[in-house]
Amino acid sequence: MLVAAFFVALCVAAACARAGEAPMPVGADANDPVLMSGRAIWINRCARCHAPNGSGGAGPRLAGKVTNAYPDASAEIAVVRNGKGSGMPAWKSVLSEADIAAVVDYTRRVL
Repeated sequence: MLVAAFFVALCVAAACARAGEAPMPVGADANDPVLMSGRAIWINRCARCHAPNGSGGAGPRLAGKVTNAYPDASAEIAVVRNGKGSGMPAWKSVLSEADIAAVVDYTRRVL
């Protein structure tokens, strides 16, 4: 009986979880609100193409390469904002400037 009650409680808790919400950061970004925001944006918008850890997929690998490819953050911000001819979409109509800055900060400091 106790096992059944536990199972029901577990199912209810799982059903109440917010679908589509990025998990809270547990690494270097766990205590920084800007990095936490950047991570949430990364998971919800960028990871589909670049993978959750930045290892690449449909989009290129970014992990460990962002600061070499874009030594100045403003160049990376321009790519996120305006897209890139190679298939990277423009995010300026979807993300605010603060959101773009947060996700760029995340890619530079965490990935």
